[in-house]
Amino acid sequence: MTISKVSTLVSSSWLRHQIQSISRSANVSSHLRVLDTSWMPGDKSDSYREYYQQGHIPTALFFDLAKMSHAEKDSAIAFPIPDSNAFQDYVEDLGISNHTHIVAYDRFNSRTSFRTWFLFRLFGHNQVSVLDGGLRKWISDGNHITTEENDVEPGEFDVNFQPHLLKDYKTMVENVKTNAAQVLDARGAKGYHKGHIPGAKSIPYDSLFNEDGTMQTPVQLKKLFDDAGVDLTSEITSSCLQGLTACGLMAAAHILGKENVPLYNGSFAEWAALSNPDMISQTAS
Repeated sequence: MTISKVSTLVSSSWLRHQIQSISRSANVSSHLRVLDTSWMPGDKSDSYREYYQQGHIPTALFFDLAKMSHAEKDSAIAFPIPDSNAFQDYVEDLGISNHTHIVAYDRFNSRTSFRTWFLFRLFGHNQVSVLDGGLRKWISDGNHITTEENDVEPGEFDVNFQPHLLKDYKTMVENVKTNAAQVLDARGAKGYHKGHIPGAKSIPYDSLFNEDGTMQTPVQLKKLFDDAGVDLTSEITSSCLQGLTACGLMAAAHILGKENVPLYNGSFAEWAALSNPDMISQTAS
């Protein structure tokens, strides 16, 4: 079966039309899965109960990123990559198969949506998009939410792990010496100036978005990359503090035609914990 390429972002009007189609044709539902990824890292509350059950987009299921991110004891990596088998089992329980188009959204600032976008691509599933502007834009466009929860039939999802989309600490240390890849830093200016990976280029995550939470136009995104001195025709690796907002930079690059930007999953949290002071650059603000 031929699977057409999907957009990095989809609009609320596009999603509303797809959901309406699902309600008219039962066999469409297996081809689209809307995932509510609402989660506040560090918040000990039950995201399923506190966010999803309070109201979500119709047909959406809850995607528990916390379940996918169990930090290991004494590890500086805040959000480790899940085990392939565990990921496969979890998404199959959500009725996801290899032909399913996934649309991820959240109710905050889209960082968990982009993390979800990255994880599916890491496990070989490119049929994944992010709802532009998330739940906030969905509601502001006049669409309703529901507390109804739907049952789904299990899917059949074969993992095809893409190791080239991940970089580890050792590789990043070597890159400081070789400058083989440009390193992006999605943290805000304050964090970046206090300390960053040598040579890293600053593109703050928040600069990617308009006031309504939607992503800027490709022309505006290209200017952000150009102003940061990023050459999109060359190798790039994305980073942030803990491996979440970096995924937004990866998605922005994807919109601009840069298909495969790896993530340094440990990001600056791991870098600062493992590196000597001479491997942490500071910039006057």
